[in-house]
Order: sequence, then C-alpha cells, then structure tokens
Amino acid sequence: MSISYSMARPSAVTELGQTVTDSVERDWPVLGRDAEIAYGERALAGPAGPGLVVTGEPGVGKSRLADLLLDRCAARGLLVLRGAATEATRHIPGVGVAGLRRPDAPGWLPAGGRLRDELPRDRPVVVGIDDADHLDDASAAVLADLGGVADVRLLLTTGRAAGPPAARTDVAGRPLRRLHLPSLSRAVTSELLGQVLGPVDGLTADLLWRATRGNPRLLRRMLDIGLETGGLTRAHGVWSWRGRLDDQPRVRDLASTDLGTFDSAEITALRYVALAGCLSERILVDLVGDDAVAAVTARGAVTRSDGPDVRRTVAMAHPLYRQLALAGLGQLRRRQMYRDLVRAAGRAGTRGVDAAGLVWWRLEADLPQRGPGPAVAAARALAAGAPVLAEDLARHVPGTRGVGLRAQALMAQGRPAETERLLGAVDRDTELAALRSLNLFWGLSRPADARAEVLRARAAAGGPAGDDLGVAELAVSLFTRGPSPAVDAAPGAAPPPGASPDPVASPAVAAPRPLNPLVADARTTMNAYLLTFRGRPARAAGRFADGSLTLPARWPAMRGSAAACHVHALILAGQLAEATRLADRYYAEAVRRGQPVEVAVVGHERGVCAMWAGRPAEALPALREARALIDEHTPFPVRVFVSCEYAVCVAALGRPDEAYRELDRGLAEIPDDLGLRDRLEFSQIRALAHSGRLAYAADLADRLADRYLDAARLTTAVECAYFQVRLRPSTRGAARLRAAAKECDSPLFDLFTDHAEALAAADPRALCRVADGFAERGYLGLAYEAAAAVPGGGRVSRDADRRLADLAGRYPGPHPPWAGGPGVADPLTAREREVCELAASGLTNAAIATALNISVRTVTNLLERAYHKLGIHRRRQLPAALSRSLIPVIRD
Repeated sequence: MSISYSMARPSAVTELGQTVTDSVERDWPVLGRDAEIAYGERALAGPAGPGLVVTGEPGVGKSRLADLLLDRCAARGLLVLRGAATEATRHIPGVGVAGLRRPDAPGWLPAGGRLRDELPRDRPVVVGIDDADHLDDASAAVLADLGGVADVRLLLTTGRAAGPPAARTDVAGRPLRRLHLPSLSRAVTSELLGQVLGPVDGLTADLLWRATRGNPRLLRRMLDIGLETGGLTRAHGVWSWRGRLDDQPRVRDLASTDLGTFDSAEITALRYVALAGCLSERILVDLVGDDAVAAVTARGAVTRSDGPDVRRTVAMAHPLYRQLALAGLGQLRRRQMYRDLVRAAGRAGTRGVDAAGLVWWRLEADLPQRGPGPAVAAARALAAGAPVLAEDLARHVPGTRGVGLRAQALMAQGRPAETERLLGAVDRDTELAALRSLNLFWGLSRPADARAEVLRARAAAGGPAGDDLGVAELAVSLFTRGPSPAVDAAPGAAPPPGASPDPVASPAVAAPRPLNPLVADARTTMNAYLLTFRGRPARAAGRFADGSLTLPARWPAMRGSAAACHVHALILAGQLAEATRLADRYYAEAVRRGQPVEVAVVGHERGVCAMWAGRPAEALPALREARALIDEHTPFPVRVFVSCEYAVCVAALGRPDEAYRELDRGLAEIPDDLGLRDRLEFSQIRALAHSGRLAYAADLADRLADRYLDAARLTTAVECAYFQVRLRPSTRGAARLRAAAKECDSPLFDLFTDHAEALAAADPRALCRVADGFAERGYLGLAYEAAAAVPGGGRVSRDADRRLADLAGRYPGPHPPWAGGPGVADPLTAREREVCELAASGLTNAAIATALNISVRTVTNLLERAYHKLGIHRRRQLPAALSRSLIPVIRD
C-alpha cells in the first residue's frame, strides 16, 4: 500500500486558512535529504550492485524519496517501472509484480517469467516497488530474477527497520544496498514549516518537532489539526501554536495511536519515566531492562541527557506523552511502581539517585522518610530546575514555608495568577512580601500593587527589612519615573568596608544571598538592568564574562531578561559581533526550554543586534516573532521592549503608520508614572525621524535627553542625546553628549561623541575616521551614515565617496532620511520643514505660530514656499510629500 500524504481539507476555512490548507495539501519540498539522494543515485546508476532498499518508520518519506530518485532516473533516459505492493493483493494470483506499468505502453505488465521478455534490450531499466515487505513470494522471485539481468536495477521501500525478507534483498547472490531514512532533524523541520506555512515562531517549530519527532506524515496531521481547530493561528505574520497540545482531543488521539504501537515492556518503561519526571537511566534499566530502554529512546518517546553513564538521565520527550502514559494507572498500581522506584534507587546507590526525587517517591509510596524532609527536598528541586517536583513536595510542607516554596514553584512554571491567589490569602512576612511584589510586577503587570506591597512590608518591618525586600524595591524603582537608583551603591545601604562599590557586591541587594531563590534570580536580573541602563554596559558585560553575574536558573522571565541584558550590554559596549553570537545561542537554549516569555525577550535581542548592524530587513523576522509571542500574560517591561523595537524596525522599512499604531497600543497600557513610557516616547521619536518628520523628532529628542539626564539614566540619555544630534547637529548637542558619555564606561559612546562633534563641525576627516571606527566594530548603518555626511569637494570627499561606495555594498539598509550628504536632497530649509511637519500633524497656522513664537503671516509664507518646492497645493498632501522630499538621489 503506497503512503499517501494528502489530507482532508477543513469544511469551513477563511481565505487565509484556505490558502494555507492548499499549501499543506500540496507536495512538500524534500529537505534535509541531500546525502540520502546522492547515495541513492549512486546505487541506481553504477554497476556495483542490483539496486537499493530504503527503510524507515512509516511516514518518514520513503515513498517520496523513491519517487524523486525514479524521476531522476527517468530524466537521465532510463526506463522506469513503478509499482506498489499491498497486503490486500498479496494472495491474489494474476495481479503481477505489484501492478507494474510501463510509462510508454498501456495496461499491466505481465506476471511471471513473461515480464522479463517484455523489458527492452536497448536501455537500462529501474524497477521501483513501494512497500516491498508486502510482496508475495512469487513476485519476490520474479524481482530477484529481474535483478540478475544486466542493466536492471531495483528500488524497494519497506517499513521494516531490518528491511524486507532476505529473498527480497538478495539478487543473484548480491545484496541490495541499504539506505535507512531517519526522521527530520529539528533544524530541517523548522525550515520545512517555514516553506509550507510561512514564518513560524521558533517555539512552535520546536513544539511540533518534539510532538512528531520529525516525521513528515505526523507533521502534516498536526498542521491539519492545528488549522482545523484553531490551535495554529497567525499573528503579525507569524504562525504560533496557542495553548497546550494536550488540550486538543484530536492531538491526544493521535498520540494515543502512536503509543499503542509500543509493547508492554516499553509502556512500563514510559510509565516509570512519567512518574519520576526525570529518571536515572541506570535505575530504568534495572526496572525494565536494556532492550525496553533502547526501544523507547530510539523511537523518541524519551530523551536522554548527555554525560557519563552513571549520571545519564531520561525524561519524557513531551508532556503529552507523560499524560497519556499515566492514563488509566490506578492508585494501587501507582503506589507499587513508586515502591519499585525506591527499591531500584537503593540498588543503584546515591550516584544514580536524585535526593529530592527520592523523597517524593517515598511520599507517594507511603514509606517512612529517611534523611531530608519535604521542605529541604522542595528547595533542592527548585534549585535544580525541577519546579513541578518542587510544587508536589511543597504541598507536604506546612505553614508559611510551604506557601513560600509552592509560590516559587508556581512562579518558576510561569503561573503568576495561581501564585497571587496563594500569596494573597496568607499572612506574609517580608520574604513573602518581596516574592509577591515581584510576581505582581513581572508576572501580572500590576506595578501599583507591587509598589504598595513593598511599602506595606517596609512599614511593617519598622526599619531595614533585609535583602529580599531590597530586591523588590530595586525592581520597582528601576522602572518608575524619578531619580534613578545609584549604580555604585544599592538603595538603603552603603557598601561594606573594603568592598567594591558595585550593586552586585552591596549588602542590600547581593550579599548575603537572599534566602528565597526566586528573589535571588530577580536580584541578578535587576543588577544587570541597573548596570546596563545606568551607564555601565561594559561593566555589565564584564560581570557576565567573569561569572559575577550568571543567568537565573529558576524563573524563566528573569532568565530571559538577564540574557537580554547580557546581549544588550555587549551591543552598547561596542561588541556587536559577540552580542550577535550570544543572542543566537541564548535563543536556541530558550527554545529548547519551551518558555514563551524567554523566547520572546531573547529573540527580540536578535532583532536588536540586526538593527544596530543597520539591517532592519534582517531584524524584522526576529522582531516579528517576538511580537507574535507576547500577550497579556507577558511581563509588561518585556512587552514594551519588544513593541518598541518592532515599531522602529517597521518604520525604518517604510511603514510608519504600522509603527505608530504599535506604539499607541503600548502607551495605552503603561501607567504615566512608569519610566517605560520614556522608552516608548524614544521609539516614537525614532519612528518619526524614519518617516521624515525630522524637526519634530529632534525637538522631542532634545527634551527627552534632558529628562533622562535629570533622572541619571545615563545609558538611555546617551542614546537619546546621540540620536538628537544626528537629527540636528550642533555644538551644544555634541557637548551635552560628551558630558553624558564621560559618566559611562562604553568605548562605543566615545565613538558616538566623536561622530556628533564631527557632524557639528562638518569635519570631513573626522567623519571618515568615525565611519572607519563604526565599520570595524560591525555597526555598518552608523558607518554608512557618517560617510554619507562628508561634505562634497576636495580629496577627502573623493576618499569618502569610495568609502561610501564600499559601505553601500556591505550595508543593506535604507538611506536614513536625516543622513543628508550627497545621497539625499532636501529642498526645504530647516524652518520650512519644521512648519510643514507641524502642519502635517494637524495644527492650524495660528497654533504653529504660537508653538514657534512667530507670526501667522510668517507661517503662511513659509508654507506657500514649501508647497511650491514640494510640488503640491493642499495641506493634506504634506505627509506624503515630506517623505518623498527625502528619498535618495541616484548618482551615475
């Protein structure tokens, strides 16, 4: 029976869904099979043997590969005979060899010995039989006879791992070559999804790969289920699987069918792994034997960790399989299996046993405890990155400690609403208050409630309340408008004698280590934010490099945010190439962990790296994916950062309206007293500049830079002041930037200052040096901008033209509207442009006159001159005309 990849089309779909369904139904491209195709062509083309047998699990693509090989044989002029064996026709006489047909003759080819007589004598022949393991003995004998004929090659496919019977693989004493077709890798599956559907977020690609183990037939079925049920949806041009796979009955049915092919020993092995969560391979072998463990591993039902044999562990490949493996397992049988685990752990010794897991097994087995109790075990499980086990253990811990442990386990699983219900119902000490404040802020996006919780706990303590609450205070203050926390001393305490004046080493935040592990995670992330965005990006990058700062191990939102800080610190320290490599690595790790918030924030930094490299078109897929992954459950600082960079990117690509809508949504969600509104405002300024509203953007940037400086937010102050002076070069702007950059530790900021001063002085040699400096560090957009600003005339200008031409070949981004220089013509004076921008925004002439402190008549005259230069006649034509006035001039 030949394998069919066609799928039933949903009865009712949208126009988009119809298009996607058609794409799913069409033949998929053959990806990741180059080596197999080359091997197959060699086996069928040369005289080394009678042919090839392709093996592999059902649905892996054997038939598709065979068809492709046969098509290539036909293209080379060989006569190709195709057929397929079926179980239904195995015992029916007279059908022939699997229903073979010649492409150049009508009807079936004859069976038995006459088939050999029908073959041409003047050209090579390839006989392809799909599902050859269903051949009857007579047909197999005929094929064996054909294989002995010169210039006849066989191509067989079989679903049996060992291949078809020997009679079908041994021809005239010569065996067919074997080719085992594996499932698709994670990377190839992701590429295939992209070609079939379009952009797919990395989390969804990984989810589908793990659910199908790279089997193309299962992947098609999963896509069909997702499209039909709405589990697979598209937002911002990116496909995502929303919700859990085990929430879909059809997915459960598909997985149940798959698990139904396992034998009893393999099912028992899966149940032990499902009960334990993560189990020593040594213990599992002791319980079910090597063969069962090897079978479930080979079939991808479990994953095996790397490392020495005595420490190797196995875990369920997907939560869905865990749920199905435990379905129908009664309480008595469950208890007995836990007792089996305890006994096997005793035989394995301490090297193969997880102490926290052993405590849980004894609890579930109703056996007396030995050694540490549930509280210690829960803390250990949390520290080891096993929050589900920690939650189970914490349920056996009474009192406040049990509440705290369970709350941490819930937060580590990304369940902030359940955490708040738990913490909001108990009397809290300062440790739980800090935990609740952080959860309110980062988990539930309720900054006012988070601040109130900190104030309540501080008042209840009647004085210094310890490290945990200090971290919560820092988290709130970092994102609140007003004076910034000092970089060189943590809030509320002075550095200890002889200690380095650094927030990582100051007692209120870092030493001694907070008792609460999730607060410790938050401390790391908040210190990373404090250093990166308060003028010490180079120090932040150095702290990550020397291990003083490490990524949080337990809380996904904090881990992703710390990773993003690490990448961003490298960008701002002038190490763009290293930042890009690190962002890719962090992204791959986040996808493997399967946490949407972590994937979104780290993936967004991949786009940020591309933006700093001057590659907005390359940045867009990463930023679009991050934008598609965030929702109302994503911590609002992450939502703001992702939305801001996405908006700037689409503005740089010529879509300002989309950018403004994105930023307006963000502004509507953020309270007025949060500093994140400033980040949105800065992004709005950048979007305005990309759309050609340079004067307005420069004025806003000027005021925002002063606000950042007043609040001692040095990093963002430098960024904003630098952008402002690029829009409107001036000695004053360059001096302000120089003063701010001196307070920071980034060599990149020194280059910003050199650029600003060169622009203000119109110094061609300095601009060339700046362009070279940016190019060496990989900031090609800024290098191109500096080279484009070199004034015309003279030898330096000719050198700059050559430099600009070289950069233009390496820089794929658009010419920035504000870059000026020989590449852009702006017919308007600065005052005319300013008046036109205000008029385009909807202001009347009187309002413009008031804003600029000039007369209404002057406004009218300026507009009339601008209309003439722009070739327009009406006010409503201004927005489009202003953008057109800044397009590049193409030079011969």
